[in-house]
Amino acid sequence: MGVMDRPCDWFGAVAGDYARHRLTYPTAFFTAFLERLPVAAGPEGPLVWDCGCGNGQAALALAERGVNVIATDASAEQLAAAFPHPRIRYRRAEASASGLADTSVDAIVVAAAVHWFAGPAFNREAQRVCRPGSPMAWIGYLTVQALDPAVDTVLQRFYHQDLAPWWPPERRWVEASYAGLDFPGREWPFPDHLHIDRHWTLAELVGHLGTWSAVQRVRSGGVDPLPALTRELAGCWPGDADARVGLRWPFMGRWGAVGAAVAAGAMGT
Repeated sequence: MGVMDRPCDWFGAVAGDYARHRLTYPTAFFTAFLERLPVAAGPEGPLVWDCGCGNGQAALALAERGVNVIATDASAEQLAAAFPHPRIRYRRAEASASGLADTSVDAIVVAAAVHWFAGPAFNREAQRVCRPGSPMAWIGYLTVQALDPAVDTVLQRFYHQDLAPWWPPERRWVEASYAGLDFPGREWPFPDHLHIDRHWTLAELVGHLGTWSAVQRVRSGGVDPLPALTRELAGCWPGDADARVGLRWPFMGRWGAVGAAVAAGAMGT
């Protein structure tokens, strides 16, 4: 694997932009997730592992709701740009080697990251660190949709055609809403019909596009695709560049109960 050919390199290179332009997640999801946390947690409350935390978007949402979070990521640059909070402890670690003690966490959240490390090694780690029956959620979102048809036409072509050769193979799992990945426990129906909605200026949208892994891979080859795209979008942007256009990302994911006892029961059925 060469230079700038690992996810932690792509996202570490734009850690500051990632913190400014990456999305937060629907409030309704966190409400539903917290309802599934164990009632009998430790004296300091439940502990959630945010695996592949990036800059801590999901960790911060949990901490602001009174949850203690241990947040890990393989990228030192991402962690350096992470959002601080007294209830969050950040640590550099691979997903399959968290350094957490056995049966030490009450839940796991993986936000827009599980496709990079899903597989037997991570599943074993999740089962090891979770208390039996703990909830685990893999959450993410599909590609952006602009509510203005002309803007959306440009965005869909950029995603599906211009960047098609540059998307890493793991991107297929996102497009499938993580279907096909092995979930290490008993699944529940995931909340549907949730969206992430924003009203952004042209600069805000282009800032977000700059955090895409495919864009980082193009740039690593010496070409930046965004200046030409920005000019094209400016030509069809309704109003001036500071006008705000409605944007939507369909929210998706999988969740269920994990932990050694759950896994053993599942294998016996």
